[in-house]
Amino acid sequence: MFAPLAVAGGSPVSKDIALVVKQGRGTPEGRAAWERLSQASPDALLPILRAMDGADTSASNWLRTVLDRIVLREQAKAQSLPIDDLLAFAKDVKQPGRARRLALELVEQERPGVSARLFASRLDDPEFRFDAVALALASARQHLKKGAKDQAGASFRQAFEAARDVQQARDAAAGLEQLGVKVNVGEHLGFLMDWRLIGPFDGGGQKGFHLTYPPEKRVDLSEQQPGQGGKTLRWTRYHVTEPPHASGAKHQALVNLAAKEALGNADDAVAFAYTEFTVAQGSDVEFRGAADDHFTVWVNGKRVFGFEEWRNGVRLDRHRFQVSLRAGKNTVLVKVCQSAAPNPEPNWEFFLRVVDATGKGIAMKNVIR
Repeated sequence: MFAPLAVAGGSPVSKDIALVVKQGRGTPEGRAAWERLSQASPDALLPILRAMDGADTSASNWLRTVLDRIVLREQAKAQSLPIDDLLAFAKDVKQPGRARRLALELVEQERPGVSARLFASRLDDPEFRFDAVALALASARQHLKKGAKDQAGASFRQAFEAARDVQQARDAAAGLEQLGVKVNVGEHLGFLMDWRLIGPFDGGGQKGFHLTYPPEKRVDLSEQQPGQGGKTLRWTRYHVTEPPHASGAKHQALVNLAAKEALGNADDAVAFAYTEFTVAQGSDVEFRGAADDHFTVWVNGKRVFGFEEWRNGVRLDRHRFQVSLRAGKNTVLVKVCQSAAPNPEPNWEFFLRVVDATGKGIAMKNVIR
């Protein structure tokens, strides 16, 4: 059972926590609340940790400084912290992730080794999944080193299924490959791999994000379109080539629009990518992706996301947005712009994936003829 609310300097901890969350130390009331909290008993640790749920980064940081003050003071006096309560908090997936990790770090200080034992059973834990997968990978490598291929394969497979980190998924896939088992990292993480591309359209003086082009009105893969410089544009097939598992490549499933096998280099331009995928049942999912430059996405003909920023670069899951899918076929249209010359960062690219709440790719078939 969690410890009861403590009282600091005659003021209820819950009241002072609320003041710190709202005001930090930016007001006399906030500073006074922070000072009182920092003098509270160890019983205040759990209420402080729980308050991190929903608090913004600044408020969480102020709460962290209070927590550190209390812990350091009690440790200096050789006083015990409520370790059992902190461990129960760390195990509770309903609590805020950052706070759970802080609680576990406090437990580890007094009970070394408890973290590793906890991680071993946390492959599905949103906060400790990465640590658990790392242990599974280490175990797999040890089995492989000893020649225990069956055990190694089981551990690599366990790590792969639980992995939500690109590099961890690659590492698990590489291990399985050594054992003659092939798995698809891009599919596991929900990347859309099979596309049709068309472009470049003229950007109209870097106004392409706001201009409307034929594919936005209707997608007909057999139709030709007038493009930049009077060129006639046709939809071209593009299938993402994933890097080797051990390559250390920066991206897993990048659609490089500037590549020769795609659309080629262009300046002050706009490109579109279209794909389809099928699912057995309709559901609410999360789309995650990034593009350079700008990023607009339509799903089933409805504009579901748009972000305008030049030279914004691409990094994993930079943009995340919720989408409702329907059973059967779902269509996706992506619009990406390119800035005018001279372009110090000529990248013209994007990636997009469809995942469940944990970040794993949904069950789907992504093939477009």
